[in-house]
Amino acid sequence: MAFKDVMSLRKSGNNQEAYEKAIEDYRQAPDDVWAKRALAWCIYDGLKVHASCSDSDLFVTKLTELKELDVPASEDMLWNNVAWPINAFVRDCSKTQNVNKEIYDIVFEGIRDFHFVKPSKEYSVILNAFLNAKEWEGIIAFCDWWNFENFRAEDYESELLPNGKRMPLSLVESAYIAYAKELINKGDNEAIVAFVPRLQELAERYPKMQYPNYYVGKLLLASGSDKQEAVAALLPFARKKQSEYWVWQLLAEAFEEDDEKCMACLLRAAHCNTPEQYLAKVYQLLAIAFKQLHYYADARFYLDKYFQVKSGTLATISKTAFNMFHETWYAEAAGQNPTYELDYMAITNELIFNDKPEIDAVVSFVNTEKKMVTVVYGNKKEGFFKYDRFIKKLNLGDNLKIRLQEVSADGFMKVLSARVSEASADTDYCKTVKGSVSSNMSMTTYFLQSEKESFFIPSSIVSKMKLIIGEPVSAIILYSYLKKKDEWKWSCVKVKR
Repeated sequence: MAFKDVMSLRKSGNNQEAYEKAIEDYRQAPDDVWAKRALAWCIYDGLKVHASCSDSDLFVTKLTELKELDVPASEDMLWNNVAWPINAFVRDCSKTQNVNKEIYDIVFEGIRDFHFVKPSKEYSVILNAFLNAKEWEGIIAFCDWWNFENFRAEDYESELLPNGKRMPLSLVESAYIAYAKELINKGDNEAIVAFVPRLQELAERYPKMQYPNYYVGKLLLASGSDKQEAVAALLPFARKKQSEYWVWQLLAEAFEEDDEKCMACLLRAAHCNTPEQYLAKVYQLLAIAFKQLHYYADARFYLDKYFQVKSGTLATISKTAFNMFHETWYAEAAGQNPTYELDYMAITNELIFNDKPEIDAVVSFVNTEKKMVTVVYGNKKEGFFKYDRFIKKLNLGDNLKIRLQEVSADGFMKVLSARVSEASADTDYCKTVKGSVSSNMSMTTYFLQSEKESFFIPSSIVSKMKLIIGEPVSAIILYSYLKKKDEWKWSCVKVKR
């Protein structure tokens, strides 16, 4: 039987002889299913051999040959196997520098009538391969053809690597992101509006996926839709990625009609722990914003930072930055120091955590070297946290508003936001009292003596303020934990004359 002869030649490694035999048999009997099947497997061998970008012409020739052979959909085993050399070829092209993007269009056109098994591991592999085709404008058409209804359950989970770690994104999330990115690039508002509900549904069904809400926000902003809706989509993502500059850059765009919030977001972006080469766009936006607010020294400061980054990366200077450099205000601001002040941390934390309740807390101890603060935040409730992420300077007795995530057994507090409050606390653990300064007989310990009680004044406060016995003062007293005495006790944390 001719089919067996061809298969025998293939197994023995005589692929070219097998192919020539299969071609001869097929030409003699083109309606013979076995002859067509044998030739299809020989073409598959050719696809495997030429599955590299350097063999593009030969690979495409074999692909076209298989397409014209019109193998029936019932050949599941063949179609599953064909997926792998297609995957290998597309991936190799994606790793090749300066590859002609038309090759992806050609391969897509070649396979779009193939009868891949759906859903299947092999069909998902093909999608994954084309998602790696960077800057290919055909990804939307490809995804529409592939059809997101064909995802397997496994595609919603990120891949487990041999070292036990997982890939950051699942195939599903990667596909939706690629689709959203290309919609933004094309600026097709009608398609964007149609895709947003699909992305929102994905975010709702799979809350562990980090990026769907982010791209919902980006799509809404790109389409010119309601900014509030975009912000609502972005905020949950911003909470998770608040250390990333590009999150704040995007939120600044969402708040472009609110000068203070927009500026706060840009400043937070600029102060993220990010290599400066990524911040050029943020610096330019800040320069533009400060110029519009007539803070020219600040505008020059950030424009200079923009030029420094561009100089370091040899990247092209934007026309906007070039024009600002030659404007009168830039020269006049030379040598001037920035003067704009904004508590951008408090504003941006308020933006992303405004649905979390704030609680009152009072500072009982500050370690300025380690930037750690101990606070009392309730009756016999005391904890500590690192404050420099939220506040530059703290003093004993300062009233704080904090958003608390959790407190560990040793008192370490995971704080979402913290800000100094002007409102004075008047609670069962913090009060304001009036009296006069007194001391013990040896004048080694000082107290604030009120009408009914006396309260300990730390020696640091006494020496700093040079308090005098009998001097009338008022003080904030705090019911805090004294480690040396292993007890909770009222003591003064801030004294005023």
